[in-house]
Amino acid sequence: MARRLTDTGVKALCSMAVAGMLTALFDPLLIFGENRLQTIVVLSFYLYCIIVLVAPAGHRLFHLISIPVFSQFLHLYQKYDFPAGANSLWRLLPFVLVDMHLLILLAQFRIRLSIAEQCVFVSWIVLHVLFIGISPNLAATIGGAFLLFLITLPAYFAALSILSHAPAFRAELEKCLFILFVILALGTFGLVFAGMRYKDADNLLVTRNISDTNVTMAYFILLWPFVLLYLKRRGNPLLLTILMVMLFAAVVILSFSRGAVFIVAPYLAASLFIGNGKVRLIWLAMLGGMLCFFLDELVSLANVDVAYPWQLRFGELHSVGPAWEKWQEASGRLDIHRVAWQLFLKSPLYGHGIASFEVLGPGYREAHSLLFTSLAEQGLAGTCYLYGLFVALGYGMFQKARFDSGSWLLLLSLAAYLVFVHSVGSVFVIIPAKSLTINCIAPILLICMYHYSQSVNSD
Repeated sequence: MARRLTDTGVKALCSMAVAGMLTALFDPLLIFGENRLQTIVVLSFYLYCIIVLVAPAGHRLFHLISIPVFSQFLHLYQKYDFPAGANSLWRLLPFVLVDMHLLILLAQFRIRLSIAEQCVFVSWIVLHVLFIGISPNLAATIGGAFLLFLITLPAYFAALSILSHAPAFRAELEKCLFILFVILALGTFGLVFAGMRYKDADNLLVTRNISDTNVTMAYFILLWPFVLLYLKRRGNPLLLTILMVMLFAAVVILSFSRGAVFIVAPYLAASLFIGNGKVRLIWLAMLGGMLCFFLDELVSLANVDVAYPWQLRFGELHSVGPAWEKWQEASGRLDIHRVAWQLFLKSPLYGHGIASFEVLGPGYREAHSLLFTSLAEQGLAGTCYLYGLFVALGYGMFQKARFDSGSWLLLLSLAAYLVFVHSVGSVFVIIPAKSLTINCIAPILLICMYHYSQSVNSD
């Protein structure tokens, strides 16, 4: 792991050095950032993607999975009002580079998909060609929708199918996703604290930090079982386990997400029970109880400004009444669901197309529910297809769980993810017309889950 991090760091520093020289020699490049530092960071990341994908494939799996995660941080770091838009080639360049690498990989090796996998592969492309083509938001989202739905995700599915036949694929995947969990957590802390100085609720940076850390929570849910599986492979070291639990708990606290508090807490406890046993669960539960008891003092001690977004997200829940009903009412989700339902009734068979809710609804990217978003945008055809994939994935992991205990953690993670995306927000393929993060991290992690569970004999 140390060698991998060192190698990544060296390549990142080399990229920054080259980007610094380019911006010093060519001033027009500065239009891609609000200042010279931001421009250097953006150019450095693109150079980093080229270097790690062209260099010998020593850590190929890590780079392929990590680039979408790093891209999310890059998008958040760039200007909010990026003139070229979220779906511009400049914003999508990391995915273009990854896709080129994946296509070269697929051309070099024989793709061995089962009949069922071939049917899913072809039907995914055919259906999403339809859903992209009928979208009223097509002009603003065609680049991202075409690239992510029709090239990136199918290429990842096929490429991971090839890589899953390599020796020790499961151990390598666990290590990669463990590292990404830590990187994603540290990066999330940085985003949150960077926005603490903005105390105006209308400020775009505060709103963006809150909403995007809320969305990122779905990624932590999907990454967490691989963290526990990696720890289990290392003998469940107590100190490292406690450190990871505290890292996850800190992410939940600083996400300012009501859904994270209500959903992740029981998920975390259940996953620790499955992955670490009863004795350690008791110790970790005691630690968690102490953290909760002194939460206000700890938050104030860490940063007084954290109290503002925390109150912004949880202040409405102090009144008397059912917690779930207050949560839905306080966030306005019920009204958004009604709008999505009305859109579904207007076109129940195949919906209005990918990214249509953003222009036909109240202006949000999605309906704060995967079900309602899918019904509005893809109708019964797309919704039944998507949930059929979820059922097939869950059933496959359940079958493997009979002789592979790790599959129980994956199954629990899938269940928590589905609860999250139906109650907090739709986190699947993110394709906004506005210049926010554009990504497909959740489906990539679900693909990792599938191939991990299918490669039981690769250790």
